[in-house]
Amino acid sequence: MLWRWYDAVVIEQHDDGTVLLWEPAHGEVVAAARPHCPRLLPGSRAFASAGLPGADWWVADAVAARPETAAVELAEVAALYSDNGLWDAALGTD
Repeated sequence: MLWRWYDAVVIEQHDDGTVLLWEPAHGEVVAAARPHCPRLLPGSRAFASAGLPGADWWVADAVAARPETAAVELAEVAALYSDNGLWDAALGTD
């Protein structure tokens, strides 16, 4: 399993920090906005993830014109995989 961010459409953002999204493979999902995530307007696109199957969803950032500028916690994902020895299983090399 590799970590994935999904390109989702924002339906609405609530004052409690949750965001209702629509993602083609998952339908409507409720996600928690990360503290650094800007306010998202309905109809805009955002990078969202649930990380592991069954985990809660979160929104990392608005979709950027240049994907390398999006704030999607790559360092945290790398640390999670390294700290838990998950790279071999994720890449099919074990």
